[in-house]
Amino acid sequence: MKKKMSKYVALLLAAAMTAGSLAGCSGGQSAPTGTTAAEAKAEDTKAEEPAGSTEAAKTEEGTGDKVKIAFIPQLIGIPYFSAMESGGKKAAEDLGVEFLYTGSTQASAAEQVKIMDSLIKQGVNAISLSVLDSSSTNPYIKKAQEAGIKVYTSDSDAPDSTRDFYVAQALDKDLGTTLMDCLGEQMGGSGKVGIVSGESTATNLNTWIDYIKQRQEEKYPDIEIVDIRYTQGGSSEQALKQAQELMTRYPDLKGLVAVASSTIPGVAQAVQQEGKAGEVAVIGYGSPATVKPFIESGVMKQSVLWNAYDLGYLTVWAGKMAAEGKEFEATNQIECIADPVTWDAENKILLLGQPLIIDKDNVNDFDF
Repeated sequence: MKKKMSKYVALLLAAAMTAGSLAGCSGGQSAPTGTTAAEAKAEDTKAEEPAGSTEAAKTEEGTGDKVKIAFIPQLIGIPYFSAMESGGKKAAEDLGVEFLYTGSTQASAAEQVKIMDSLIKQGVNAISLSVLDSSSTNPYIKKAQEAGIKVYTSDSDAPDSTRDFYVAQALDKDLGTTLMDCLGEQMGGSGKVGIVSGESTATNLNTWIDYIKQRQEEKYPDIEIVDIRYTQGGSSEQALKQAQELMTRYPDLKGLVAVASSTIPGVAQAVQQEGKAGEVAVIGYGSPATVKPFIESGVMKQSVLWNAYDLGYLTVWAGKMAAEGKEFEATNQIECIADPVTWDAENKILLLGQPLIIDKDNVNDFDF
């Protein structure tokens, strides 16, 4: 009887452990909606923030000697970076590290520099950032490294800096090629295209535009990119105005590209207001939550992105590895990230995976 009871208890314990391990990862395709950056309490971090412009969050109080990993997004309060924050928090919980998410409510290289300086003074173990303007942040990357802090980029790179490595959502060339191929198909391979971007100094946005243009020249000779417009801080209001001006200046325009996720609503609304849905193709790098209403209304057919939750998770995982002096493998299988993460040692790039095409068939599969 005792043997039977012991066996029964063992089975129950095994089942409970299995259930626990399966419940350990949340996210996958769907990222937890959780607390957004805008809702996080500034007092939960020791960072010295510029008054009224930044907010921060960390995983818990009283973390003592835990490894401290910080991430500075381009701006807070938009679904994309909130998803990265959620993924980062989950990784911090799983890995037993402290996560500081600190950013400005406006896309500002000057604010990023102030935050970096504050984090250097705190003596965190690792700093990651989505670079807005490498000429501004490069000196502070070096300053942090001289203080013994691991510094790496995530989401947007500074390849001309001394950063330790780059956590990439997908290869820049693949992102440009994928978007141009989707747009080329929608336009039937011909017509005029206007581009509306974010800050003119944003490294990632400019790189994607270069690859979009390269793909257009290689494969779509009958498509002409007629103009590129920029917006301050990726403002949706400015994007709307720029898109309207492009359609006025080029009445035969057949395509509009919103490069920054935050510019998509403005560009899509401009096409909607002009009654040109279906006549002017709209595409961009936008989160599912951002593009969903426009896909459902027929203004957009597709968006190109990646799983921002997974990128946030990977960013914190990589920071812990770096802070502990561990090397990446050529292929890394990371719990809570479905596909293997690859390491390009020559270029120092940790690659999440391939671009994701969002359309009417999968837009409801995500929570960011």
